[in-house]
Amino acid sequence: MMYEKMFIDILEKEMVPALGCTDPVGVAYAAACAKKYVEGVIISITGDISVNIIKNASAVCIPKTGGKCGVSLALALGAIGGNPERGLEVLSDIIEEDIEKAEKLINRGIVQVNVSENPKKLYMRVTLQTDQDEAIVIIEDTYTSITSITVNGKMIFSDEPKEDCCKNNDDIKNEIFYGDLSLESILNFAETVAIDKLEILQTAVKMNMAIAEEGLAKDYGVSVGRSIQSFVETGKMDKGIVSHAMMWTAAATDARMAGCDIPVMSNTGSGNQGLASTIPVISIAKKMEVPYEKMVRAVAISSLVTIYIKNKLGALSAVCGAVIAGAGTSCGVVYLLDGTADNMLAAMQSTLGDVAGMICDGAKAGCSLKVATCTNTGVLSALLAMENRNIKGTDGIVGYGETQTIDNFIKISTEGMDKMDNTILEIILNKE
Repeated sequence: MMYEKMFIDILEKEMVPALGCTDPVGVAYAAACAKKYVEGVIISITGDISVNIIKNASAVCIPKTGGKCGVSLALALGAIGGNPERGLEVLSDIIEEDIEKAEKLINRGIVQVNVSENPKKLYMRVTLQTDQDEAIVIIEDTYTSITSITVNGKMIFSDEPKEDCCKNNDDIKNEIFYGDLSLESILNFAETVAIDKLEILQTAVKMNMAIAEEGLAKDYGVSVGRSIQSFVETGKMDKGIVSHAMMWTAAATDARMAGCDIPVMSNTGSGNQGLASTIPVISIAKKMEVPYEKMVRAVAISSLVTIYIKNKLGALSAVCGAVIAGAGTSCGVVYLLDGTADNMLAAMQSTLGDVAGMICDGAKAGCSLKVATCTNTGVLSALLAMENRNIKGTDGIVGYGETQTIDNFIKISTEGMDKMDNTILEIILNKE
């Protein structure tokens, strides 16, 4: 298949391990990179950060902190104990002493968070001052894409975005072209690629199911996953594949949003999107006793469809990422049920036609409910599609064909919800 290498490159670029919610982790990564260029005692840390990131990082628990939250804490932890070589696992090595030091910095009032005036949805400018040096790191568009580093007033890196600059990696990957992604090309790729070339997806299966098992074993956050499990056992919910998928996926999100220190395989910069585009397909495949290889191919479809839509939408928006993952899930489940590209289109249209307007009001414990809702819609839409039932192009935002439907969804998520992020942040800050 002519797109095979390109699609593998896309998967390996967009699916990376992440420990904790990527918004506070991204902030910590920027601070950790700045710390690499300074010596001495920290006297101030300032983060000029976009509305979307502040919104998402305000209420979600940071891993290894015992359930503590906050953008200021993420900045301080990154500067004190963050390891930039670990990318989105930057906080993997922090210890209790680091947390205590970070809280002391915050209590002294030397950690400041400002709403950036930069128009980009994903933007961070972190300034770290010590008694000897000053470093400024700017990250744009993706959580580890550093576009500028200034040390003691001298620009040492600028202009061309370079992934993981702090890793001292001199190899700049060729730009990946996403224009060949479509439902048909994704299906063709998944059906023909050698299974041993999908190592990143096989790793995702293990990683994401590990945190789902943790979420079912203990009470985290709202405990949506464990509650669904109880409802099924007591007959309040049925034992079918919809409840099964909701249970496993919500459990993983419960654990992750509560700061569980088990890493997950993210999708397009979002851990929850990574969970919500893989676990429903995996859990249904296991329940149906689908062969392992077919399961991995189905996960390839769900992951690539999520990437396909998210790449068109952009890194951050006012719409919940679980909506996009739900669309990916619907296509992956269609494949498990031996459906066609036409069935995938029908399932995707119904999913987007149902939950397109779900807002993102920040990362938090309640995200597991949104994930459960979108999982429910994605699986139900797949089942309907296999009966040749779906929302038609005459109805609402659903269009005639995949391009029109996705473009309409993006228009609603951008133009239609243009002021939503600022309104949500205002609500969050007024509560505090």
